[in-house]
Amino acid sequence: MSDKHFNMGNVFGRVVIDSIERKKSSNSEYINFQVNVSGRRSGSVRAFCRMWKAERFEPLLKHLEARPLDPFYFKGFFGQFWDEKNTVYSNFTVYHFDQRDSDPRAAFILKGEVDVISAVKLGQRMLLNVQREGQENERLELWLQDEKLLDIPQAEQLVEVKGYLRQEHPEDDFGGSSGPVRAFVEELRIL
Repeated sequence: MSDKHFNMGNVFGRVVIDSIERKKSSNSEYINFQVNVSGRRSGSVRAFCRMWKAERFEPLLKHLEARPLDPFYFKGFFGQFWDEKNTVYSNFTVYHFDQRDSDPRAAFILKGEVDVISAVKLGQRMLLNVQREGQENERLELWLQDEKLLDIPQAEQLVEVKGYLRQEHPEDDFGGSSGPVRAFVEELRIL
């Protein structure tokens, strides 16, 4: 893997059983499913996941059939897609899982080149170009809150970011959460 770009996604939570869909593509089989990652850190959030190849996901399905409430850790890649209205949806392509109890969260670690950064009401909106080995370049939309940043990156700078999929306001004094679910950067380092 190139040391210029890096993409890792980690999801900790419980699988939403009625969200599991088994599908076929032209050359493989996969499952789509959601993981409930709601909590103090992220607000009310579900992570959308996909796992390819029956030999990977069959053991997960067997486990879930016997013990559907077990918490899991999923390891893979973070991605996004835009719909026709330019709404951004985040997802995780996972290839490994362990049954493990941990604080629920959907986290990412990315290294890439800043494409565009612009000021918005809640801080900065950044488009980051990330490329996985053997894959097309991905342009990811990330949100940065000014109070968490020492330096604001500029276009074409190489950065490493760590963050969570979460609501804009994960938890207020009354235990509620509000705002759209987005990929928020918690740590940023200009390389």
